Amino acid sequence: MRLKGLFRFALYGILGLLFASGALWIYADQMKTRTELDSEMWQQAAAYLLSMHGGTAMVTLMLLGALGPMHVQRAWRAGKNRATGIVSLAMYGLLIATAFGLYYVGSEALRPWISTVHIAFGLGVPAVITAHIIVGRSSVVATAQSVRPQRATSPTLVPTDAPADADLVNVMSKVG
Repeated sequence: MRLKGLFRFALYGILGLLFASGALWIYADQMKTRTELDSEMWQQAAAYLLSMHGGTAMVTLMLLGALGPMHVQRAWRAGKNRATGIVSLAMYGLLIATAFGLYYVGSEALRPWISTVHIAFGLGVPAVITAHIIVGRSSVVATAQSVRPQRATSPTLVPTDAPADADLVNVMSKVG
């Protein structure tokens, strides 16, 4: 169930931007606490990257919503690539839930834990997506090879399941 070209390009592009903005935010957030560096610049960079990450996440949610009927339902019905698909969907669900928690949960006790879970799973997204693509493409190749038509060993116009001449004579004599 390969995605159409433009949608695939948009999805991979926005997921790449989402990953990059999140990873760069982690770096900028760590750099702003160093005293030997310009902490104000890193503070501004972290704020900008976090805003970009949040905006990109909103676009990602729209694309994931479109992915359901375009890709997930069709592949599920066809029984294709379910294991890595389930892992992908579970990871996206966890990332959405932890993002919601980071934005709306005010508990200072829960926030570091939610942040750690969000970061750990967010950094794992490229590996999960890559695995899903590789498994999906390899199953397409395996299916194409097993469906390959059988060729006759010698040229013939009679199918291999055709009745023998004696059987044909018996059937024809009973009909007539």
